[in-house]
Amino acid sequence: MQKMRLLRAKTVDFLTKEIESNLGRYRSGDFDFLTNDPANYFEIDTNFEPDALKDVYCVDGDLREVDCCEAIYTVLGHVPPYVARDPRLWVYMSHVHLLHYTRSRWPIPEDDVEALVHVKKHFFAEGTRGIERDNAASRLWWMAALCDRVEELDLKSALTAFLHQSDVRANIIERPTTSQTVPVFSAVIQKLHESYLGDKSLFERDRFRAVMKSLNLKGGTKLLEVMEASDVKSIVDSCAK
Repeated sequence: MQKMRLLRAKTVDFLTKEIESNLGRYRSGDFDFLTNDPANYFEIDTNFEPDALKDVYCVDGDLREVDCCEAIYTVLGHVPPYVARDPRLWVYMSHVHLLHYTRSRWPIPEDDVEALVHVKKHFFAEGTRGIERDNAASRLWWMAALCDRVEELDLKSALTAFLHQSDVRANIIERPTTSQTVPVFSAVIQKLHESYLGDKSLFERDRFRAVMKSLNLKGGTKLLEVMEASDVKSIVDSCAK
């Protein structure tokens, strides 16, 4: 076990400015200098087991998104939300503990101009979108954190339904009422889980969009966030018919 480390802001700024000169490191090198000099980071009073992050990996033909979300959440699920929103944690993770995973999951383009944009997107974490969707490490944590709130489903089942189709996932995340309200998010994921075990028809883009549109209309006349979970589930069921 070791204390969790976050990069200092000045170190993040340095890395950001030096992306171009460090492209060789990003493609096949390492960033050991970040850990060799304590001036580059600081520790917080939260312990974790870095060796357990070995289960966060992907292989050719299998991104292992569900498994990776589970693995990172098993190791870092106890991280306080305010720390999980700190880009300095995730920039450290993607440059140190999860460097190999990050470059495997998000292969760096051969073209240097494209590579600059790519590295900044997946190795760094700018703003809410950068933390929740773009950084290679933090996106796994946040998807697991979302699905860990789903009622009546275990984490793997919820993640499997949530990650099965990218358009469906994006449609959910882009609707704050759905993703941020536990009863609504739970009911939607439960319905997707049912469809996943069946004919998977709810994952069809047009059908799911129609369901969400109907849910938005009904949500406009009812305060879904204050309703009982069973009532929200009934509304979602009716929208999905």
